[in-house]
Amino acid sequence: MRGRYGKLFRYVFGLAAIATVIALALSFSPGSLRSHRLQTPHETLLYYFAQEIGEPALCDEISWAVYQRYNIFFAAGGASYFRSDCYEQVAEARHDASVCWKVRPLIDFDPISPGYSALGCRRRTLGRNSSGIALDSGVLISTFEQLGYDIDHLYLEGVIEPAIKIEDVYRGLEQNPAAIGRAQQQLMVAPSPSVVGDDASYFADLAAIGTADPKWCAYIPPGQVLSLEQASFRDWCYFTVAKNTHDVRVCERMTPAAAEPKVIAADSHGVRPDIAEQLSLHAQCRSIERDIAFGTHIRYGPELPVDPHQIQRLIATLGIAMPSASNWPPSEIAAYYQRFLFSLDPRFHDEVHNAARARLVRKLLTLRANG
Repeated sequence: MRGRYGKLFRYVFGLAAIATVIALALSFSPGSLRSHRLQTPHETLLYYFAQEIGEPALCDEISWAVYQRYNIFFAAGGASYFRSDCYEQVAEARHDASVCWKVRPLIDFDPISPGYSALGCRRRTLGRNSSGIALDSGVLISTFEQLGYDIDHLYLEGVIEPAIKIEDVYRGLEQNPAAIGRAQQQLMVAPSPSVVGDDASYFADLAAIGTADPKWCAYIPPGQVLSLEQASFRDWCYFTVAKNTHDVRVCERMTPAAAEPKVIAADSHGVRPDIAEQLSLHAQCRSIERDIAFGTHIRYGPELPVDPHQIQRLIATLGIAMPSASNWPPSEIAAYYQRFLFSLDPRFHDEVHNAARARLVRKLLTLRANG
């Protein structure tokens, strides 16, 4: 009898020992044998960028010694490793629960903890939970500067629009008296070598819009067109000035409706002449009073060239320096850098986004190597 109970005891003891070993293995973390500490500012940076672009390689650089406990009243209690939290943020950003297997411990046996573990990470990721940390604007800006990024050239990464769009700069020239004056000078003096192609026509249009004077439209050659769909550039200039000044008399300077290419094409397809002329730019110009009465009146800005290089040339010829986004308020600079990080969301898998994301990661890891 005693022998039988002895065997049973050894069997139960063996099972308990195995269960204890398994439990210890599941609850083990590389940080268990280290003295715990708070995260450094650099580790906070790595965590932030990892969560924003979904990159686990940045979490790998965080020490397992970084440990934090949570208030039971405000954060449900428990404790976790900062590196594990980082992996969980990456898993949530990528919507990829497989990243959670990097989290330690695998199972959290703390009865007051909501489960800071690989299984808890997997549950929250599959449940589409989302959280994260924020970064001070000044820290974010200085980090991008240390990484070698220039806000005015960040668009060259191919994943975000320019901070300052050259089209917006050109449109704003109508409010710049100096630019308008130089455009007028370019038209009134002998042809300058700096004025190429149809640049003079764009200067004329800018001068007409900026001064609300249709006389500058006459400097545009009568046969020049903006596209196959529109009337001549000169007529378009008269049209925009007439609309902006609410002066229907300016419309009389335009090509007669019957002579417009769009009307001629409609006539050739059997459209009645009186109906065809209603399609003309001239007819639209004469509807100024009706537009105002119905509240559909809009204001037109200067015409933009299609080629951005031509826009740059026009601005340079007028002696206007391109503004720099580095002069923005810090909050706007930080917001632009934040949009750049949003554009590197791991959901974008094309070659351009992958390359830009890889460059950022390399820079961040180099920043660590350089201290």
